[in-house]
Amino acid sequence: MSERGLSIAEKFLLIAHHPERGRFIIPSTYLQYGLAGAILPDLTISDRIGTDGTKLSLKRSRPTTDPLLQEIDALMSQSRMPRKAEYWNRKLGARYNRYLLQLLKGLAGKRLLRIEEKKFLGLIPYRKSYLLESYTRSNLIHQLRSEIMTYRGVPGENLHLALMVAACRMQRIVATDRDELKQVRSQLKRMAREHPVSDAVAQTVSQVRTAVFASITAAVAASTSGRH
Repeated sequence: MSERGLSIAEKFLLIAHHPERGRFIIPSTYLQYGLAGAILPDLTISDRIGTDGTKLSLKRSRPTTDPLLQEIDALMSQSRMPRKAEYWNRKLGARYNRYLLQLLKGLAGKRLLRIEEKKFLGLIPYRKSYLLESYTRSNLIHQLRSEIMTYRGVPGENLHLALMVAACRMQRIVATDRDELKQVRSQLKRMAREHPVSDAVAQTVSQVRTAVFASITAAVAASTSGRH
């Protein structure tokens, strides 16, 4: 399938997915807030949300058959006032399991992965997903690596995805060795510094970093207190 037909959120999930095993290869916290952070730029690019420079608000929604967009439209329409990206990142992040399943089903419908429903000890339901082919993910990573490494001030079509990769510390997925990893990190910092993305996307990337850091800090604090 052509990568051009995929949303930022779908590309994010494919990159973060293990190529062979039925799991993701980044920590669940990064996946949770990274997915929320990828959905918001999708809404911005599709002109479904607007910003006044600091806050986001739903524009007059256009009809859509996408169940995820329908649900987010309904969620944002409940707010009586514009909200900061931080607020919506938390809101979407809190619905992570629901949105993840919807996106996985969408990728399954595009024949990029399959979903298996299982039960632990025959009682507790859980699911695993497996990529049906490796080409799309590999090609997406190759394109992203090329855009990052050849960046000279003019961003490619995957700029927003590249910024989410940086926010969720997924650089090792893109880089092939230690030297390239250093270049990728340096280039991503330069891209974030030099190219002005929309206010909504810039806020989202910042809030993903903040949310991930806060979640990890809370987990460490809880673990430490439990030992005393």
